[in-house]
Formats: sequence, C-alpha cells, structure tokens
Amino acid sequence: MPHYVMLMRYRSHGVKAVRANPEVLLDANVALERWEAYILHWFHLLGEWDQCAIVEAPDNFKAYRASIAHEISATADIDILPAIDLPLFQRLISQDARIGGPHHWQIQLWAKVARRAMRHYAFTRWVKRYCRPLTITGREKLAALKGRPCIVIGNHSSHMDHFVLFHALPERIKWNIYFGAAADRWFLKGRREITLQPWYQSLVNGSYPIRRGGGSAALDYPKWLLEQGCNIMIFPEGTRARGRGLSRFRHGVSILALEHGVPVVPVYLAGLRNMRPVGTRTIQPGPAGAHILDPIVFEPGTTVPEATQRMYEAMHAVHERVLEDGDEAAAP
Repeated sequence: MPHYVMLMRYRSHGVKAVRANPEVLLDANVALERWEAYILHWFHLLGEWDQCAIVEAPDNFKAYRASIAHEISATADIDILPAIDLPLFQRLISQDARIGGPHHWQIQLWAKVARRAMRHYAFTRWVKRYCRPLTITGREKLAALKGRPCIVIGNHSSHMDHFVLFHALPERIKWNIYFGAAADRWFLKGRREITLQPWYQSLVNGSYPIRRGGGSAALDYPKWLLEQGCNIMIFPEGTRARGRGLSRFRHGVSILALEHGVPVVPVYLAGLRNMRPVGTRTIQPGPAGAHILDPIVFEPGTTVPEATQRMYEAMHAVHERVLEDGDEAAAP
C-alpha cells in the first residue's frame, strides 16, 4: 500500500490547544482513519515543521489529500507528500522498470499442467508448515455452481491470506483460477531472481498484474478471464486491514459479477492476522480457518453499490462473531 509523509506546523492557537489538551494530537489519527489511512510512525521535529507522520493509505488517497488537509488543518498547516520505500526506488532506477504481463497464455492447458506440478512448492508447503491446524468448512456449498465460473473473495489481514484461500478451494476451481498482484511489486522486468520474473508469477502463481491507480482499465484482464470461463480470486478490501473491523469493500468485484452474471463466493479467513500481522516479516505457526459461505447470485437490476453492500454484509456477519467470541466462531 502506498506511503505518504505528512508534515504539520502548529499555529499559535494550535499550540495553545495542544498544551491545554494533548489529546488534540490524536485528531489527525481519527481523520485519517475515516479515509482508510493509518499513521505508522509519529515524530516530533526540531525545525521548520513541528511534527512528521509516516502514513500508509489506499491507492486513491492522493485524490483526497486536499480534503484531509482541510479537515485536520484547524490548528496546523499541513503538507502531505507521496513517498516510496528505498528498496523499491532502487529497483526502479537500477533495473528495467517496465511491467511484464498480463500473459494470456497462462490459461492454456500446458500452463495449467505446469502450475499443478509446481503447486506444492508455490502454495501447499507454506500452508502445511504454518497452519496448524487448518480448518476448512463449506466446500459442499460450491456444488450448486455446477461448473460455472465464479469470483472468490476473502477478507484480507495477512500475507498468508492468498495461500490459505487458494488451498481451501476444491480442485475443479483451483485448476482454473487466477488472481491479481501489484504490478510494481511482482511484475517488474529485469529482476535476477527466477521467482520474481513476471513470467514466473503468471505461470506458477497464476497471477496477473494490477497497476496501482489504474482505474477501470485494471478490470480489463479479469473481464477477459471471465469471458474465457476462468475463475478469479480478489480481496475486495484492496489491501490488508489494519484495524479490528473489515475495511470498506471496493466496487471492482461487483462490476465484474454484474457485467458477466457470475456468482461470488465469500470465504472468511480466520486466525491469519496473528500468524503474520501487517508490518512483520516472520510467520508464527498457529491455527487457521477458511470458511466458505453461501455463494451470492445477484438478481437482474442489482446496482453496483447494492452488490458491494451485500457482499460486505455477508462477510461482516461472520466477522462480528469473531470479534465477539474469537476465531473459532467463524465456523458455521
């Protein structure tokens, strides 16, 4: 998820307000969270600016920067600057920064056979190593799809999510399913590592590039996949949730499902947040669950916002049980 640097310079009445009530400093956190942005680090500065915050935010955050600055500028001057992490910046300036893919050949039979042969290396071994145990429920609910292509969605809180979500699906869906990955992370040309080559991502992982901020064009390839009878897997939150609740669902899944008349299969993933929380690189083994909910078929005339809300409510109902009674409550 993109990062931003937010600089704050308190005005005279702002300084007085902070001295009278230091909790005023938290107003920025509240305002940013309303836009699904989160402060990773706060620093007090000794110089021209008073404070600096490192903010993680969705791709469309840049469209709201002016509104956010206006909202939290009652006591301070605000400047919000986009930032890029150093390793990615080094790759962009030292390597060929062109994007590879999408590769339409990834749906061919030979590619599917190669992907099946590499499945243990790419997916299964990680699930077996860290998910102890893994509980899967609801596979029988997919029998009603009768071979129709579908869109599989899941809640997103960990780097382990897509491994477990893929592993939980029956073979007839896994054989022909594809999912998007950030183009500037996984599909840059010119890298030396085999596993980071764009062709490897398309062939072994079954993924395709999604350009950040790509707008409606980002849906062109998944639309083509659905037209070919393929299944696709999407996290409608767009990025990993940091708070306790589900993040707002984006409309991409609804647009695809309504345009192509395909069902949506919600899968609630439990226990993975504790296994590899956001911001960590190590994985701690632990219990995990993948609970397949009733497939959602949208009636003709359903609007995009209505479809998005219906998907959100299906996942939110399970999430509320988990918040109340723990991960075990995710199972039906």
